[in-house]
Amino acid sequence: MYESLLLILVGVVVIAYGIDFILGQFDDPREPRRIRPKIRVPIIGHILGVLHYGFNYYEVLSQDADAEIFALGILNFKVYITRGSRIRQLVQKCKTLSFTPFLKIPADVISSDAHALFDGVLLESFSHRTKEALTPGPHLDVQNLRMGQQILLHVTEMLREDHVDLFEWAKHSIVQATAAGLYGAHHPFRDRKVENALWTWEEYRPSHMLGTDFLRTGYKARDTVFEAFREYFQRIPDDASFLVQQRQKVMREGGIAEEDTYKIQATLSNAAYPNTVPTLFWTIFEIYSRPQLLDDIRQELHDNAVSRASEKGTNEFVLDVAALQTACPVLLSTYQETQRTRHAQVAWRMVTEDTLLDGHVLKKGNYLQIPVRPTHESREVWGPRAAAFDPYRFVPGKNKPKIAPSSFMPWGSPPHLCPARQFASAEILIAAALLVLRVQLTPVGGRRGGGGWEQPALRSGTPALPRPRRDIRAKVTPREGARGNWSVVIGRAKARISLASG
Repeated sequence: MYESLLLILVGVVVIAYGIDFILGQFDDPREPRRIRPKIRVPIIGHILGVLHYGFNYYEVLSQDADAEIFALGILNFKVYITRGSRIRQLVQKCKTLSFTPFLKIPADVISSDAHALFDGVLLESFSHRTKEALTPGPHLDVQNLRMGQQILLHVTEMLREDHVDLFEWAKHSIVQATAAGLYGAHHPFRDRKVENALWTWEEYRPSHMLGTDFLRTGYKARDTVFEAFREYFQRIPDDASFLVQQRQKVMREGGIAEEDTYKIQATLSNAAYPNTVPTLFWTIFEIYSRPQLLDDIRQELHDNAVSRASEKGTNEFVLDVAALQTACPVLLSTYQETQRTRHAQVAWRMVTEDTLLDGHVLKKGNYLQIPVRPTHESREVWGPRAAAFDPYRFVPGKNKPKIAPSSFMPWGSPPHLCPARQFASAEILIAAALLVLRVQLTPVGGRRGGGGWEQPALRSGTPALPRPRRDIRAKVTPREGARGNWSVVIGRAKARISLASG
């Protein structure tokens, strides 16, 4: 029996290597050279590598590559990887390397009829309306105010606790604040069961791409979210954001059935949280682990973004969001440096036609990826201290070189930038500011004065921004001088955050 099993195993391995070899024979000699997977398993080795290393896998592979562009063979298609800034600039000018196909909703999420309709003019209109609704202006101001008021509520609730788990606090606060901004006060994630289902769905997304959710745990969680959105969209409340209303209008005008519209709307939530939550967590970590930086940001906020009045013995504090967005360069710089040093995502392009790129042929139907790490860690771009965390790096100065938007890529690679970058950035800045102003956080077991913030071990996996393997538990102490009633106002309308990415 054991001999038979051994023979079967050997046969499977031989066949797998044979298939891998045969697939390689169809390569065009002008294509970028294939690189072997770190996990030496034929056919699926690179898939296993991505699941194990996450987006850091591309950085690991690039250390073994001696070319600016190389290829990963995955099943019957290829992913081309480029790490060179020179080639990246060529990609930006190439119309046959398109991001548009990635805007489509996966076929396993919506009906085949909706998947066929959600293309061409409808897809372009949907994308345009999304960008328009998220552009700084009165509609985004309303969305930001509702989001900021919800964050204020969660910071106030934190002050009633003795201790807090920071990553869990960030997860819950960001989901609730984002949902309030997008869907109004009666959003689907008020039900904690639906919120938890959202995170389960997000965790199983790689399994859905590979078809390996055999127990359907992720699909069941997704169905829970879909059902909550179905109920919500049966009667959209008046305080739903302009963004949500416009997307719904475009889909209805385009002939998308109702049972598909709410599923497409639900994917907006699925895309909104996975990066915002860890970005907020690491921004908090970077600020509180540096006592001098913490003091500088507090002073900056008090000087530029906070007004205070005392009436009848009660302190009243107001955080001006517009001033926070435009007049607090140290906080903004710290946030962007957190993105630069922590993000490990990649920019994707579909090869829509056989394309000649820098002497290499990229074959139609394959993918091109541009990892951000090589650019974010480049000494040529960021100077000799590129590897160091410098919270003041993005603060404007006379003798500082100007940062090219194409060198800062947490929001994608120009010209395809995340349309929600202003909203997400405002959310993180508001949350960080309210914490810094109102709360002293001290890690359990840490020293007073900001010490004891040790770098936590990181989880492996596919998120673009790594997460801590174990949460940071911190003691919560209300700050003296910040006790009183706090409110959030928008201030000057149409305020735009000066992001390095544009």
